[in-house]
Amino acid sequence: MRLKMLACKVLFREISLIAATCENYLDVTYIRQGLHSTPDLLRKALQGELERIDSGNDLYTYKSRYDYKERDFDAILLGYGLCSNSLVGLCSKKYPVVTPRAHDCIALFLGSHEAYQDYFDSHRGTYWYNASWIENSSFMPSEESENALRAIYTERYGEEGAQYLIEQEWPDSYEHCAYIKWDEMDFPQYEKYTKDAAAYLGAAFDVVRGDSGMLRDFIDGRWDDERFLVTRPGQKIAADYSGRIITAE
Repeated sequence: MRLKMLACKVLFREISLIAATCENYLDVTYIRQGLHSTPDLLRKALQGELERIDSGNDLYTYKSRYDYKERDFDAILLGYGLCSNSLVGLCSKKYPVVTPRAHDCIALFLGSHEAYQDYFDSHRGTYWYNASWIENSSFMPSEESENALRAIYTERYGEEGAQYLIEQEWPDSYEHCAYIKWDEMDFPQYEKYTKDAAAYLGAAFDVVRGDSGMLRDFIDGRWDDERFLVTRPGQKIAADYSGRIITAE
């Protein structure tokens, strides 16, 4: 298959690893992390990309200079979870759209929504870390991040204002720093980064074994209905509160 993918950049290393050996043709456009903090902004950005792909006018997708007839895509993949309803309403008028049934990207790193839920049920208040998050996130809780943020806030709002805003960024309810480790990727420096962050924040440190299976099946085209939603051209993504996470309308 020929697949177009729109994905959050916090999946960069993982997608790149799988894409390198995938038999499908995969054309990936990465969107910077952090837009999901304002769901309407992420929704608008993704819908804009979908419309440009539909029209053939986006600036990132492969186009041949020589073929008089372009080789078209079979589907568009969204490398996102529901992300605070950011995906609600998204639609391609030309292509099927495939989306993981996940609340956010952590399920993709852990291999399933169930694995994420199991950890969540026993570890309330967790900051998640891995190589892609540390490299591409707009904000990762750590001493380094706090010092940088404090300097910016102090310049803008003074010391008291800076302290207040930092406390809002890092609520006391977060008690765990979990590093997700895939067998296929080993980054000791980022595992240490997470351990140091946990010590600085006074949180428990945990190494959680990840699983590439769900993301690999996503990219390879094994789209069972239990784990993935496939919308037809013209259908919109909607939230589902029955446990399926997302549905089509």
